[in-house]
Amino acid sequence: MEIKFNNPFGVEGNWFKGNLHTHTKNSDGTLPPEDTVAQYKEAGYHFLALTDHCKLTKVEGNHGVLLIPGEELHCGITEAKTNFHLLGFDLKQEIVYSGDEVVVLKKKWWEVHPQEMIDLVKSQGGEINLAHPYWSALTTNDIFSCKGYIGTEVFNTSCHPSVDKAYSMTYWDNMLAAGRNVYGFAVDDAHNHFNDHRWNDACGSWIMVKSKKLALRDIMDSIKKGLFYASWGPEIKDVKINGNSLYVATSLVKTISFISFNGYGEMFSALKKEPLKEAEYKIHGKEKYIRIQCADTQGRMAWSNAIFLE
Repeated sequence: MEIKFNNPFGVEGNWFKGNLHTHTKNSDGTLPPEDTVAQYKEAGYHFLALTDHCKLTKVEGNHGVLLIPGEELHCGITEAKTNFHLLGFDLKQEIVYSGDEVVVLKKKWWEVHPQEMIDLVKSQGGEINLAHPYWSALTTNDIFSCKGYIGTEVFNTSCHPSVDKAYSMTYWDNMLAAGRNVYGFAVDDAHNHFNDHRWNDACGSWIMVKSKKLALRDIMDSIKKGLFYASWGPEIKDVKINGNSLYVATSLVKTISFISFNGYGEMFSALKKEPLKEAEYKIHGKEKYIRIQCADTQGRMAWSNAIFLE
């Protein structure tokens, strides 16, 4: 049995907190770009991607936060007659929309197949995340209609208080079960929208990246290797593979789950005992993949990237 896993806890470096999906007044956000960056700096984030809809937002000067150039790209028609939303980040140049047209492709944006958009972004060295697949009403056929995206949003802060469609773990597991090693991202999709029955969607979730330093190429290199975990609350403190067992240490949580293929995997629950802070799973060898998922007493969750067995 061969185990394939880039373990962020097994490499040298420091942990950096970041959000890869953020909107400003340049699209449908509330705050100007400079205020949005300042908001995330004050909340302890180290890096941030401003991903306004169909527009590359730039902020001049040093604001104390590493900025990763990005856009939320609209394209295609899904089986449910909605549209694909793709998060392009580490962009070298803007994907320009003029009215309804994607200029470089000379097509209406709904005529652009998501694979064309993925290929376009990757041709300039960028990466693509599949944005809020539950919110977008994507089907299994939709998510398998294209390839080359680095991951999917497993949690979207804005989709939680707005329409209660934050979680997309099932989509992620469908990809992993099919052998696609895509990563799971927790993002804000921040607009700074809130009201008397909806909390603010900014500074709510993040990825924790292990990197040699806080620089664009280093952070992106670690993201591409999967050297991060995702969270909107709990902390994953350590992951170890000890022979045929998988060990995880966490902050105090209510459940720790080892999610796997078909009927494999196991959940450890605190029940009426003290909160959990560690668990160990015996690997049987037929799991195909295993990912770690934990939840605290408030229902907030954290996710490791998947470990593949061959």
